[in-house]
Amino acid sequence: MPTPGLAYALRTAYADAFKLAVANGRAEPLLIPFCLVAPFVVPALWLAVPHRRRAWFYHTRWLAMALIISSNVYHLAYTSSTNTACAYAAGLASTWGTMLSVNLLIWTRPQFDAARVVRRVKKDEDGARKTISTNGTPNAETRQSEFEYVWEPYPSDRGFLERLAWATDLILCFRFSGWNWSVPTIPRPQIPLEISHGDKVEVDAIPKTSRSGYTRPLTTGEFVRGRLTKIVIFYFVLDFLSVYMKKDPYFILGPDYQGDIALPPHLHDFSPWLLLAYREAFSLLGVYGAIEAVFCVSDLVQYWLANRFYPSRGALWQFASTFGSFEQILARGLAGWWGGWWHQTFRMQFAAPATYLLRRGYLKRGTRLASVATMFVSFLQSGLLHASGSFTSTPKTKPWRAPAFFFLQMVGILLQQSTAHLFRLCVPLRLPRLVSRAVNLLFTLTWLFFTAPLFMDDCSSTGLWLVEPVPASPLLFLGFGSEGDHWWRWDWDHLPSLYFGETWWQSGIAL
Repeated sequence: MPTPGLAYALRTAYADAFKLAVANGRAEPLLIPFCLVAPFVVPALWLAVPHRRRAWFYHTRWLAMALIISSNVYHLAYTSSTNTACAYAAGLASTWGTMLSVNLLIWTRPQFDAARVVRRVKKDEDGARKTISTNGTPNAETRQSEFEYVWEPYPSDRGFLERLAWATDLILCFRFSGWNWSVPTIPRPQIPLEISHGDKVEVDAIPKTSRSGYTRPLTTGEFVRGRLTKIVIFYFVLDFLSVYMKKDPYFILGPDYQGDIALPPHLHDFSPWLLLAYREAFSLLGVYGAIEAVFCVSDLVQYWLANRFYPSRGALWQFASTFGSFEQILARGLAGWWGGWWHQTFRMQFAAPATYLLRRGYLKRGTRLASVATMFVSFLQSGLLHASGSFTSTPKTKPWRAPAFFFLQMVGILLQQSTAHLFRLCVPLRLPRLVSRAVNLLFTLTWLFFTAPLFMDDCSSTGLWLVEPVPASPLLFLGFGSEGDHWWRWDWDHLPSLYFGETWWQSGIAL
């Protein structure tokens, strides 16, 4: 068990406060399966019922949305966790469930417009199964060559279970990889304007690297080695961050603590600016490392397990890298940071309201107004999503910080683009490529340096950095922690547990 220290004591106090709130009926734990009903089960069941020729049923989407929103608002108001990361995730899940459902039920029409890529066995012209000759046992790549990929719009003429599988595949697919709605930043096949059942997908024409620098694996070995290597690397990175962030009282107590606690010896001589840069670097690396590790594990689970239910998930080209190329920042500045390099997991849902307005003709594609509107709704929803995580955290927080941070990112992008435009009008000379890239990088880092404290303060105040990201710490085992620190870091509050409430929906696995 971890030895009691400042971080451990505070984490335990937060857990005890939440348990007391549950006992008093003022809070509820984040429960599986109940927390999945509104954001996953309801839209999946609704989409599994054909409505392209049933206008009356299509209108029931408003009833479904009312049920989803009311359930998610309830979870946002009452659910949290003894685990500070899960407490933050409770808010994310509630608001993300609403955004996801609004996108699928209101902003878009999946049964009319969406199509996924499915795998089928290659056949000869006479309809017989086509076999591939191999000298011995076929490997994964040889087995893949026995299949071809085709488009599958909504299978309205199939059975309920097949329609449900189509709907759940759509809901569970981050970045819509393998769908005609795939975000444009990742490698994807050519998407035709009109798609019919069985239209072939030219997977051989999918680029290895997209324009935004996202790469896809070409072989199973490359994919597995790459993901496992990242998991190992970020295991040690997160362990290092956990050990050294807990030496800094800022990451333990947050920015609003009024007491006077001395900095650790290695930070004593830091100037205020250097200390801020140090904390921002650790925060950025912590968020980046956690996202990379989580999605590497997710990719492996999908490739080995999920493809039993969704066979096309076994296609390697669907597993593009989580982050893009740093080249995007050099070429585009702050817009490249958020629109190219940073992970695009929620891109379609964030931009969905503006896309809807474009499709309906309320905004004109290619205009400055359309660009600003898309940025505004995207950063607004991103801010609301992260504010929800702050709201469901046990410590007292200021949820306005995250929306303010993301709003300022839009301001920064517009400022940089406007300044560059005015410069080109006033100065006819074209800057050397090296100078232009240096300016983009300098502006991006400067803007983030002065605005990131809003988001960084929010993360610290929620207690996110109190979580032990790895169960066993190699660094603590080697003696790099504080005196008395134990190398085993997880206690029972870090683990899921069975919870029994008064009703079946108040019972389940508590996270």
